[in-house]
Amino acid sequence: MNMPTVYVASNRERVGKTAVCVTLARKLSQEGRKVALFKPFHLTTPGGEPDHDGQILRQAAGIQEKAVAQWPVALYREGDLLQGLPMERALEAFKGANAGAEVTIVEGISGLEGPPGSASRQLAQGMDALVAVVIGFSPGLDVGEALEAKGLFGERLMGVVINGVTRYRLREVRENLVPRIEAEGVKVLAVIPEERRLLGVSVGQLAHHLDGRFLNLEEKRDNYVEHFLIGGMVRDWGVVYFERFSNKAVIVRGDRPDIQMAALATPTSCIVLTGGHLPIEYVRYEAEEEGVPLIQVEADTLSAALALESLQGKALFDHPVKQERFLELMSQYGSWEAFHQSLGL
Repeated sequence: MNMPTVYVASNRERVGKTAVCVTLARKLSQEGRKVALFKPFHLTTPGGEPDHDGQILRQAAGIQEKAVAQWPVALYREGDLLQGLPMERALEAFKGANAGAEVTIVEGISGLEGPPGSASRQLAQGMDALVAVVIGFSPGLDVGEALEAKGLFGERLMGVVINGVTRYRLREVRENLVPRIEAEGVKVLAVIPEERRLLGVSVGQLAHHLDGRFLNLEEKRDNYVEHFLIGGMVRDWGVVYFERFSNKAVIVRGDRPDIQMAALATPTSCIVLTGGHLPIEYVRYEAEEEGVPLIQVEADTLSAALALESLQGKALFDHPVKQERFLELMSQYGSWEAFHQSLGL
């Protein structure tokens, strides 16, 4: 292969394909290589589900939105999703996307069995690509997933990335499971521990999820939120309580200026004011001074907190804090040398 292509598949959805694609592209770009990113298909519903991952890939590649109408090809969730895919259309778009690149990174299809697996194999062959498979960790994980990847992709398989390993199982996976997988002829490229920071969201995403209204500093909607703290539901709600975490959103009744002021005395990404109340003028002034956005929501504090639980399940790999952290994790718990050797770089 003159210009290597890496097709990144996974054993199931939401186990880190986008993170691996963007991080590999960042690493190679830092080494001075011209990298293209591409995604062949996007599963959606008529009139819904924007392609967030495709947007993240385009942003990482520095591509303007209006310039990439050819990819990904939208597929609608009706019937058997992956029967009769427009492969030729996707492969034609691929040729346009990787023009002039030294390495092309492709975010592939989730799933190794049935139609998804067959489609991934066909795409990898059509792109003449090497394949990296992201395997999401589960308590019962064994060599089976890696063997399935090997059987599906054969000599094209450059290796697997095991992602999201719980911290208390990390040593066991590295010392016991990894040698067993590699004894089967499958290279383990990285074993990545689970990381809370990767579940964070932006202030803008939080406000949208709660149907909230910015009362100030909407330009700080990209502030990063890693922790949610509830004000007024524990005894030690003062500064001591709030200073335990930075990168936090504080959810508090809008008519509790005492708690709001305590939060503003510590590093805070935003304050969510519940119950439809507006803050007093002094809280507004202090929030401006500290650069903390205030978001008003109609829901009560408990309802808002419960709603935020589902937000983390929708977290995207779209924030610089996450992208920098995953690069650190790949460098610490993976082997860039193995990637380079597989790609012939």
